[in-house]
Amino acid sequence: MSAISGINTGNTASMFDTGTAEASMGKEDFLKLLVAQLENQDPMNPSDPTEFTAQLAQFSQLEQLTNIDNSLEGLTSMSSEMERMSALSLIGSVVVAQTEDFQYSGEAMQLGYDLEMPADDVKLYVLSPTGSTLATLSPTDGSPGQHFVEWDGQSDAGMPLEPGDYQLVVRAVDQDEKLLSSKSLVKGLVYGVDLDPSGSMLETSSGPVKMSKVEKAGVPL
Repeated sequence: MSAISGINTGNTASMFDTGTAEASMGKEDFLKLLVAQLENQDPMNPSDPTEFTAQLAQFSQLEQLTNIDNSLEGLTSMSSEMERMSALSLIGSVVVAQTEDFQYSGEAMQLGYDLEMPADDVKLYVLSPTGSTLATLSPTDGSPGQHFVEWDGQSDAGMPLEPGDYQLVVRAVDQDEKLLSSKSLVKGLVYGVDLDPSGSMLETSSGPVKMSKVEKAGVPL
């Protein structure tokens, strides 16, 4: 806006004082600039009415954007609060989470898979944190949907694995050996909740699970 360059800097210097002013210009600052522009314009060369109208339109747009931003912040805050309440309500329930990472406690647990299309062959691989295959499960149900099998913690060599962190990888193929879309699922009993600002985290018998990864709740363990 070329007309703003004629404003008396002595009247507006405090507006741009980086020690006290906010880093971004708000709608009140914008309105102050328009008023200061009118008060300090050259009487012999007044501001162009068309340009002033455009500036008022910009002010109106700025106010609308500010209101929209405030509304979105309110919705985000409400959504976060609802997620926290939902997470707390899951304590004592069994949840199904879509995750590859899980913790083995030393007792038999339910490992699962989710198929979008019928599969001719499905394999579940339990991997170490470094990616080595430790156990292989061969479920027989290749129909679309969620399925679970019980894993007793035994490796392919027939040795019990130590409690700790592991990974679950699903490989599903059709009759032509074409790889199909699939998801790794883990069941776990929720016994605690970490209400982190970045997203609620459920503490389960199968390890920590993000609330956003929960697909079902209240299912049998």
